[in-house]
Amino acid sequence: MKQFITLVIFSVFISINLSSQYTEVGIFAGVGNYHGDLTPKNLEVSSYAPAFGAFGRYNFNGHLAAKVHFYKGILQGSDFNAQITKGERARNLSFRTDIYELGAQFEYNFLDFKVAIKDHITTPYIFAGVAGFYYNPQAEINGQWFDLQPLSTEGQGLEGSTAQPYQQFSIAIPWGLGVKFNINHLTNVGLEFGMRKTFTDYLDDVSTTYPDLNLLASEVGDFAAALSYRAPEYNPDALADPQGTNRGDATNKDWYFFGGVTISVNIGKANGFKQNQKKPVSRKKAPKMTF
Repeated sequence: MKQFITLVIFSVFISINLSSQYTEVGIFAGVGNYHGDLTPKNLEVSSYAPAFGAFGRYNFNGHLAAKVHFYKGILQGSDFNAQITKGERARNLSFRTDIYELGAQFEYNFLDFKVAIKDHITTPYIFAGVAGFYYNPQAEINGQWFDLQPLSTEGQGLEGSTAQPYQQFSIAIPWGLGVKFNINHLTNVGLEFGMRKTFTDYLDDVSTTYPDLNLLASEVGDFAAALSYRAPEYNPDALADPQGTNRGDATNKDWYFFGGVTISVNIGKANGFKQNQKKPVSRKKAPKMTF
């Protein structure tokens, strides 16, 4: 992971300094959401939360660009959003996490995007790349928020368990689409929507089965067992010992997405862009009249 982060930072440095074509630097503001074990739908409306970040984009030509970015957002989910008669409301689990993403991607503009030339001031585009991210799922009980990864809520690292604590750094594949508009020789705005396919099932701290709650309580604490198995808070008649029963679905990895508005400024050949916007129009000279 350290090597990946070093490579992306190096790419940022190179892309911002090699401005023989032109480079953009900008900001992103929007929302984030997640899809996993605690979402009854693909994207739960009540789980949207703020996201923001910064990026640099190097434009090779009117169709191809490379972008590096750092985004931060909040992901959250709850079984409370499930229908009473369907889904997993009785499981009664919930989470939230800040997520920090550093990534790089290639973009393809469907139209020949020529900065500040009136005939080419907008284009839809698609993108795909790779990103590394850090997450730290938390849950609330009795008014306090607890980091879940150290609590071994599914028995990771407990005596006799072969499961190890999950890593809080992981890799994602971002892909999506957007549309960008050139306002003048310096400024661009855009709309962007991007999904992230991850290779972890623990964004929400939920994946496999319930552990031995007595062992969890003795090795970690009563509050760890209470955060692992919360069905009794919803239904006092819930199973007393859920050990080995499904807590999540390990066959489906978690997803998350960012969507919002981008604003960027062009650097490098900004003066050249302004000159392009004012191309002279050639006119034929009228013949001289002689008498």
